[in-house]
Amino acid sequence: MRHLIRFFVLAVAIAGFVSTSRGQDKQATFTFTKGDRVAWVGSSSTNIGVWPKTMEFLLRTRQPELQLQFKKFSTGGGTFATGLQNLDKWLDDFQPTVVILNFGGNDANAGEKGLAKYKENMEACVAKIEAKKACVAFTSFQGADVRKAGEEPAARRKIYADAQLAFCKEKGWPIVDVFRPTTDLQQHGQKDDDKFTILRDKIHLTDPAYIAWGYYLYDGLRLPAGVSELAIDVKALRAIAEVGCKVDGLEIRKDFKSVRFSRIDRVLPILPPGALPPRAYVPLEKHSPYLLRINGLPAGSYDIHCEKIKLGAATDAELAKGVNLNSMVLTNAVTPPWADLAKQIWAGKELDQIGKTRWIFRVEAK
Repeated sequence: MRHLIRFFVLAVAIAGFVSTSRGQDKQATFTFTKGDRVAWVGSSSTNIGVWPKTMEFLLRTRQPELQLQFKKFSTGGGTFATGLQNLDKWLDDFQPTVVILNFGGNDANAGEKGLAKYKENMEACVAKIEAKKACVAFTSFQGADVRKAGEEPAARRKIYADAQLAFCKEKGWPIVDVFRPTTDLQQHGQKDDDKFTILRDKIHLTDPAYIAWGYYLYDGLRLPAGVSELAIDVKALRAIAEVGCKVDGLEIRKDFKSVRFSRIDRVLPILPPGALPPRAYVPLEKHSPYLLRINGLPAGSYDIHCEKIKLGAATDAELAKGVNLNSMVLTNAVTPPWADLAKQIWAGKELDQIGKTRWIFRVEAK
């Protein structure tokens, strides 16, 4: 019953994402269960591992209380037929409770004559997973830069992406469309800079584009952003909101022009390490709300430091409204004090630090 209920919730949550990547009206949210074992099953893009690692990074830092386990399964390439041949072994090995399937890009090499077998193999994969009492969902494969992929291969993959979306909708299987968002990313990025490309070769994405895939998937699953918001009222001499965090050692100068405190983060919505995709076309900040709000400051501009590193500056009005520290880091191209921890979490290390981090902040008038 637990499996059936959650499968229904997931299907409802993603139903609006099946046919289009824009203008989603449905607000249902898929909720992972504490202790879920999540299997990423797919071809070479799954094997490369950047989009699964992005999802793992987001889930671990935004929802640390879930204590999820992850494992990817791939032959290094392959199609739904390849997945079908290996699913029994993979499922028995890990016994996942959630399986995210990612095949189709290589299936497209068969052209239109292969569509019937494509659907048959998808259906067989779902049957195997459901027989193991696991929840199954699909992520479609990536779009292309036609200049590198070639017009004919890119056109075939579009036919297969459309067919996968339509077949999943017909069968009632949840699917998140990343084909169209990554295609849009290529078009928008190329418009900004003709040299921009999402591809490292004819089919595989660059690491920043794979990170974008992870964010599109997280967004498409309607997963919570994992907010960490601290609000301080200097006139009241106290914190007035502590969402996903807690303040300690608050010091406010008598003229209210300097505020110092330690911030203990129960949720840690930091950005992934390394080169990131263009923020204008990927929901980086939407799912990375690391917020600071300070009310009652005298008029003026204030420098915001964390562990002696200047993250940026904001006016009293901006601070009263609230600033996203991640947006500040991106705008100012700053290496934040949590950069090393982000690298460790990305590598699956120091996970016990999530929910325990303590950063010393200083907000001071210029």
